[in-house]
Amino acid sequence: MQGRHMTFQAASTVDEVIAMVPSDYRHVLAEPLKGVASTATKLLNARATLAKWEAHKAAGTFPPHIVVKLPAVQTTRGFRESAEGLACRANFTQKHDAYLGACLNDSITTKRDEVSFLQRALLPETLFKELKDLIVARHVELKMVSKIPEFSLDGGELVLTGWKENEATNKLSMEVLTDLVVYCHRIISLVEARESIEASKKAKKVAVAKAADAEMADLTRPGPSIQSLVDKAVSAAVKKSASVSPKKRPQTRSQTSKRRLETPPPHVPPPAKKARAKAKSAYATPAVKAAQASAKKAKKDKGKGKARE
Repeated sequence: MQGRHMTFQAASTVDEVIAMVPSDYRHVLAEPLKGVASTATKLLNARATLAKWEAHKAAGTFPPHIVVKLPAVQTTRGFRESAEGLACRANFTQKHDAYLGACLNDSITTKRDEVSFLQRALLPETLFKELKDLIVARHVELKMVSKIPEFSLDGGELVLTGWKENEATNKLSMEVLTDLVVYCHRIISLVEARESIEASKKAKKVAVAKAADAEMADLTRPGPSIQSLVDKAVSAAVKKSASVSPKKRPQTRSQTSKRRLETPPPHVPPPAKKARAKAKSAYATPAVKAAQASAKKAKKDKGKGKARE
């Protein structure tokens, strides 16, 4: 029996535990064993909620399910700021806090009672009492269909003399009754292990989120802006440049351009029109030159006549 119970430790899920139940009883115990897992999960959730509410009470805060906003009574500003108005406000606040505190105490008491109820539901005695009848009823069914025939020899012939109960069926039924609480205990252990792993993961996520929030808070703290840093750098560079002596001071682009402008400008050729006229007159024939001279003289005479008029 001890060796059989040790094999249940190899099961790592609720379905694997159910698979270890003998096939004649598996379909009978499958749903009740899943119900045990559900009850164990509810118990763990109730314990976690109770711990949160007790922490709220110790810290002087309230859980979200009982947080009620203080009623707002419209009054005039003068009355609100007077001694009578302040006294009324204090009375409101005191009664409101007392109401929230009473609700929190009642909630904690209710949750404690629920935890006790679920704990009693998972006691070995309670589980055995609830599931025993299922196994007994199934055993009766199996005895009816698993009887073994009895034979005898009569004159060399095999004769059926009757039927007897199958001892293997009786033995299997006793084993299932003996292992029933072990099935339940293994399922409860698996549920607790699973919830513990989930709680550890949630705690790690919360820690990472808090660390990230702290880093973001450091980054968003007021400090020197980029523009102020640039202005400081420019000011430092200007001071450093002013402190350098004129001999050692590096020449800027404007100084270089001024020096270039002080040099004499290069020779610029005459306009292209005059150059073309000069070249044209150089290659003109004597007749062309005479015609040009007469035309120029006539133009001058015409100008003198206009001046006399």
